[in-house]
Amino acid sequence: MSMATLQHRLIRGLAIGSATLLIATGIAGTALAQGRDDDSEVPPAEDPVQDNASDEGEFLDDELFDDGLDALLGGGEFVDDTAEGDPEPSALTGWKGFLELRPRIYFKDRNQDRNDEQLILEGEMEFDFRLRESTTAYFRPRIFLDVLDGDNDRFEPYELYVTEAGDGWDLRAGQFVENWGIADTYNPIDVVNRRDLATGILDTERMGELGLRYRSFFDGGETIGEPTVSAYVLPVWRPTPFPSEDQRFGFGGGATPFDEDDGFEPEGSERAFYGLRFQSTWNTAPANSDLQLVVAHGPERMPFVAMGPSAVVPVYYGATTIGLGLRTVPNQDSLGDFLASLTLKAEVVYKSPFAFDASPIIDPQDYLAYVLGVDRSFYDLFADQDQLTMTIEYAGEDGAIDGPSVLRPLASDLILRGLWEANDFARTSFELRGIFDLERDEQIAEAVFERQLRGWNEDLKLIVQLQHFDAADPGESLFSVLPDNSSLLIGLRLDF
Repeated sequence: MSMATLQHRLIRGLAIGSATLLIATGIAGTALAQGRDDDSEVPPAEDPVQDNASDEGEFLDDELFDDGLDALLGGGEFVDDTAEGDPEPSALTGWKGFLELRPRIYFKDRNQDRNDEQLILEGEMEFDFRLRESTTAYFRPRIFLDVLDGDNDRFEPYELYVTEAGDGWDLRAGQFVENWGIADTYNPIDVVNRRDLATGILDTERMGELGLRYRSFFDGGETIGEPTVSAYVLPVWRPTPFPSEDQRFGFGGGATPFDEDDGFEPEGSERAFYGLRFQSTWNTAPANSDLQLVVAHGPERMPFVAMGPSAVVPVYYGATTIGLGLRTVPNQDSLGDFLASLTLKAEVVYKSPFAFDASPIIDPQDYLAYVLGVDRSFYDLFADQDQLTMTIEYAGEDGAIDGPSVLRPLASDLILRGLWEANDFARTSFELRGIFDLERDEQIAEAVFERQLRGWNEDLKLIVQLQHFDAADPGESLFSVLPDNSSLLIGLRLDF
């Protein structure tokens, strides 16, 4: 073992030790603070509440100087009292964060000299600042360490931006993450942020994009309410992060290795991404809806993978996207009790891909991608205050039979999902999801159990995730390129 490798592993060992010590310190600190016997009951801190936290991009659209900031952050608050007695926020108005340790074990070893298992240490902080009355800032640094794979580390400010707000408008500049999606599992309309393919094969992490966002807010009426128009300019392009060749999800190995550094990338003005988004509520007698319309032009988030002179390489191309997103709830008075209990969702996107000027590939074909779904929630089903949400979605694609279409996931898939939330003091939840390809012989199943370990620390959470992949024949889908990925994950997460 080389000295550099030894030092690298020592640093990782210290990182894991620090994480374990932090978690243990939190557990011990809580036990001492409570000062109770081992057989005493855990005192309830608050009334049970439902955890309705959405994706990162959903709450990022909220005004950071809104009265609900304290409830959003929860980690800390800093205020000074003025002479008049009114609270005046300081430069740092709130913060929160988490530290998570999660080993993942794969049931089938590839019997090759590769890093099959994963031991992930992930930490994140969020800081909100008030720079002046109309100017706020947000900073979200993140560290992601794979103890078993030094090439799979991440450390960057996922988000770092400043927002200037005026009467009916705001301007955001910096690196930010936004979620344009409506459906649960797959979002063809969500085209802004790249995905980190090295951190997982399902539900991949969004990466921050550097640029500008300008929003205008308009007064609505009884039918079209709260219209918002957002314009995006992302002049800085960065490649999609791929796993290392030896990592579990890596494309390399064998006679045709994968070389992400030798692929084709856009140059000059072709690197810029432009987007326009319209959002509004739509209130009619039959139903109340949330509507969004999207037009975007620029590099695609996921490249085409092609054979180069000596290796498989990524080849980036662009696309013009026109999309519609709709979430609607029927009105009880107009359509009855049963329909009023449903939430209907749709994402429909027309893609017109194009090759860059010096690209070695032929222009990809136009296609239509869509997701149609319905949710229904049941309350007090197994216990007081519990909630079961059932989801049925269909993800489809029409029009393209070229090479890139093979690696686009969920092109003819039925998705079934059930989420049970106990809404108890421990915020226990259980999610079961199945993805069934109706054209290929491919199925994916996932079960996730989460529960706060309040007997040790009210901010410590246990996460157990089981994933089963029954992939299609080799070469028929993205998941068939990366077979045998059924796994078990057991994680501990400490929020602060």
